[in-house]
Amino acid sequence: MITKLLAACAALFLIAAPASAKTLEPVDQSAKDPKLAELIATLVKACDDKDFKPFEAALSPDAIASFGGDAGIQGFKDAYGIDSPDTTFYADFKAAVTMGGAFMDDATYGAPYVYAAWPEELDSFSYTAAIGDKTMLYAKPEDGAKTVADVTHQFLEVIEEAPDAKGAAPDGWIHVKAGKQTGYVKYAETRSPLNYRAVFQKTENRWWLGAFVSGD
Repeated sequence: MITKLLAACAALFLIAAPASAKTLEPVDQSAKDPKLAELIATLVKACDDKDFKPFEAALSPDAIASFGGDAGIQGFKDAYGIDSPDTTFYADFKAAVTMGGAFMDDATYGAPYVYAAWPEELDSFSYTAAIGDKTMLYAKPEDGAKTVADVTHQFLEVIEEAPDAKGAAPDGWIHVKAGKQTGYVKYAETRSPLNYRAVFQKTENRWWLGAFVSGD
């Protein structure tokens, strides 16, 4: 199972040509399987309670916590500093799974939807997706700046720039290209498929949390 999960977590991240699709609409397919929906609800509550025990029960024996070899219950504890009061695991996990998700095949469900439904032909290293209910492209990275376009749910090409470069986006903003237009969007209203994502796997008897990773 671990090999299949590693492939599922990494399969989308090959360099490729831009996709023809311009938008990535939010979707949440978890309700199609009541047992899966129940498991996700249990883990979201565990995040609110900062209780790792439900995760211990949900993790498959070889559940992947990182691409560096961390796996299983102890691997999750080590990779995410579960016993530390400063761990961000619960906030990161809740943010990922409550964003919605999609079935990647009959026995595999990925969350958030930005990861699970990301088109294979789109370079995930160079693009991000607008996830806000109404995401605007601004001429300058500042509140009150002139709006250039409504880019809600669009794929946005990230413009790479040195942190000290003239016009570099300050914290909280990201410099992007949308079609032929360039500008700035609020970072909190974007999501990369390389960000934290959860992969759930179904066996004959139940659903398991098979992976929670970020990066490539």
